[in-house]
Amino acid sequence: MRNLDKELHKLIEFANNNDNIRALVLQGSYVNSTAPLDDFSDLDPLFYCTDVTEFTESNEWKDYFGNVMSYFSDEWDEHDKKGYTRLTIYDDGFKMDFGFQDISLAKYANDMPLFKVYVDKDNLIPKPEVDDDQKFFVKKPSNKEFQDILRDFFFDSSYVVKTLYREEVTFNQYMMYILHEKINPLLSWYVASKHDFKVNVGLYNRYIKQYLSKEEWMMLKDTYSNTDKDEVYNALMASFDLVRYLGLRVAEKLDFDYPIKHDQDMLDYCIKIKKEYL
Repeated sequence: MRNLDKELHKLIEFANNNDNIRALVLQGSYVNSTAPLDDFSDLDPLFYCTDVTEFTESNEWKDYFGNVMSYFSDEWDEHDKKGYTRLTIYDDGFKMDFGFQDISLAKYANDMPLFKVYVDKDNLIPKPEVDDDQKFFVKKPSNKEFQDILRDFFFDSSYVVKTLYREEVTFNQYMMYILHEKINPLLSWYVASKHDFKVNVGLYNRYIKQYLSKEEWMMLKDTYSNTDKDEVYNALMASFDLVRYLGLRVAEKLDFDYPIKHDQDMLDYCIKIKKEYL
């Protein structure tokens, strides 16, 4: 894959050679010293421009960085204007997540959790408030957030066994995804509670493996399955085990109560459905 330092140099040249571009900052893993970099790491440049339409209404400028293979475009409200992304994959597999904003939005740069300035022709970008990933640290949950996540997990477990009985494969897989949406916060709270909530586990816990023991990692992997009925059911049982393991430890650390009766009642319910219908 491409050398990130060389690609950054191209971005700086691109910005300096275009008078429309007034500033360039980088976000993402490249400017985060704690984030791992590998052959699939990309760059996340954000250009501040006097006229963003030069880049949002045309794709020819992308050729400066190579031959485009695929792309995705999006926009969103950013204060009183629009922000734009032009995610691009080149034919050698390298990916660049281009962003564009009007120069008037430069004063809001610290809305980003982490960024580094590489070009600022008009000295409009404020000094970054932080130079590390502390804005990404896992937030300590309230007792209500903790209880709500557990309640939702136990309730939604019922859909998994029902959809297995009905052979509703698509709905079944969706509900397993929903259960993992509840497991993920518990995972991040568990890890963060052991590090005084000063840890960044990444988007959707992408960095979580390095914080788990081999046994804990296997417990997590066991909550995933293919569409085979027995495997899905076993993954559901593994999910109950993992939620209990994580929940009890988070509860102890944060002085919360773990709803053990709700846990046992819904586990018994799922086991009963399995015995009688599956």
